[in-house]
Amino acid sequence: MVYSDKFYVGFSDVDSRLLMTNTAILRVFEDVCCMQGEAVGDGFSDSDGRWFLTAYHVKVFSRPKYNDRVFAGTWSRGMKGVAASREFELRDAEGNLLVAALSNWARMNISTGKLERMDAESFAKYESEPERHNFPELWIQKLREVSEPQSEREFYVDRRLIDPNMHMNNIRYLELAELMLPDEVFLAGGADEFEITFRKATACGETLLCQYSEDADSRTVAVVPKDRSDTRAIVKMYV
Repeated sequence: MVYSDKFYVGFSDVDSRLLMTNTAILRVFEDVCCMQGEAVGDGFSDSDGRWFLTAYHVKVFSRPKYNDRVFAGTWSRGMKGVAASREFELRDAEGNLLVAALSNWARMNISTGKLERMDAESFAKYESEPERHNFPELWIQKLREVSEPQSEREFYVDRRLIDPNMHMNNIRYLELAELMLPDEVFLAGGADEFEITFRKATACGETLLCQYSEDADSRTVAVVPKDRSDTRAIVKMYV
């Protein structure tokens, strides 16, 4: 089942060119996903189960503009154990595909802090459509760190970056990664295709390092804690 709703592209959603930013696109996807969860009885007040993102692959074909009305759609592709796959779309009023995204998730019980599989009866309410797709695959290959980053920058995680799950919101990793882009790349709109692998949550009060590397066709940012003890996320932007 495709869940869809209309969204307005406002001033806070666009860049200096008045085009919708990547982080604004992800905010819309976050909202429409939560809306479907509420509609099928899997909302925040319905259970202790939560879906946490493990990976994103996003392709922008035509970037929405300021004052546009766009239709955001999402649907489940399927579940395997504690993991699930979901797609997203942005389309214009004529039905033209503007943005497509594939995402992977893991199910966790927030009371126990442990991964848990959603029961089949509850998951069936999402009415998965494995054959409906803009991406033929269901599962996104995990990104790897670059062995020798070319530069790095420190960021402090304060309260404004924390979401209702009490960790740094997933969209913030992309936001930090885009701050590492050279000015000429960022001001030109950044990446029309990007991937993110999420590995571990970040709490308020931590200090992160964004480690930047580039090659001929991509820019990669690994987000790690200051002590470099693990990796929180890896963002790869194709520019």
